[in-house]
Amino acid sequence: MKKSLLLLSFLATLVSSSALAEEREWVSYKKFIESFYLDKFYSAQPQSRDHLRLLVKLQPENKAIKASDVVLTVAHGGGRDRLAIDPEGFLEVEPNAAWLREEAMIYTNLPKGEKVHLDAWFASRTPDKLDLSYADLMASVPQWNALLKEKAGMLRFMLPTFNGIDIHFAKPAGQTLQVMAKGGARTYTADARGEIKLKLDDALMQGNPEVLLSEKPSMMEVDEI
Repeated sequence: MKKSLLLLSFLATLVSSSALAEEREWVSYKKFIESFYLDKFYSAQPQSRDHLRLLVKLQPENKAIKASDVVLTVAHGGGRDRLAIDPEGFLEVEPNAAWLREEAMIYTNLPKGEKVHLDAWFASRTPDKLDLSYADLMASVPQWNALLKEKAGMLRFMLPTFNGIDIHFAKPAGQTLQVMAKGGARTYTADARGEIKLKLDDALMQGNPEVLLSEKPSMMEVDEI
């Protein structure tokens, strides 16, 4: 489940439809971290978020610019460090306390005034293997709900209560998920987008059957189904 946070959208005139501009000052590191509540997320006890990932997805509005073309560099007292952006535009940023204290600045190669959308994604940790328990597969749902209740403050009233997961596969290929329930196996097949949406079942959580995946997911996120 993604949640749009409109604190970090920028507009201006595009210099070139194909080439990115020289590096320029973009936003403070502290503002970036706090805008997406990364500080609150990572301040939670590790055991309360061990099935969770809080990601930021970057998407340039200009279709000529790929997310993977964008470079974000943190300039701080110890030098310069590039923030990793995967090919899909996702960042996973654990706050650096020293950079926050010294008010480090993020620079970008986006042209001045180019518009970029940034969304927070309430993701789940992807399983390391193809067979796991139902409780492990669905653990991120109650964890996210509990963490948001604890950390989001008034913002929690703007957020949904998650009741399932959305499993993404790299390429749609009819991937399957089997729940080996006592009453018989239940098979779920990925849709045309390569996704399987699975609503949390309290009885299955209690019985905790084995789950079999035909392929390792590329991404998992909690959802309101």
